[in-house]
Amino acid sequence: MASGLTTTSWEQHPNPKLTPAFAHKIVNNQMSLNEILNNQFFLGFQDQIQRWSTLPIKQSSFPPYNLLKIDETTYKVELALAGYSKDDVEITVEKDLLKVKSVEKIETTKEEVLHQGIAKRLWTQQFVLGEHMVVKGADLKDGLLTITVERELPEELKPKTIKIK
Repeated sequence: MASGLTTTSWEQHPNPKLTPAFAHKIVNNQMSLNEILNNQFFLGFQDQIQRWSTLPIKQSSFPPYNLLKIDETTYKVELALAGYSKDDVEITVEKDLLKVKSVEKIETTKEEVLHQGIAKRLWTQQFVLGEHMVVKGADLKDGLLTITVERELPEELKPKTIKIK
């Protein structure tokens, strides 16, 4: 046990949250993420929780999407956008929020519409980006919009090897 506590001294510890029962709840997914991260073992996470809780996330089921992990640093977001062109879609990144939305366009046609089963409705999909995540590009092909997102660690956060003199 990293804190130096033995199994017999858990009960005497001043923080009642640091018990084998607490650890059991974490391991067995019986606690909320907020309960876990607000524990004293997770230093500095309160700011992260506050940042996440203030993001304007709107749940939407349209358009359908896939989230893919390509490797340890690369992810792809795929959105099914049949009938949309690249001019019909806008992608923005603001702080930790990737927002993909349709752009309202007024289309006029000379044809008389007998039945309109294909509607180009307005929609927005939002995704929270993790720390150091950067949107690298987007491609719309065959009705599938693919957005590539990569983790780019700043040089000061990358592991360094120190030579011994």
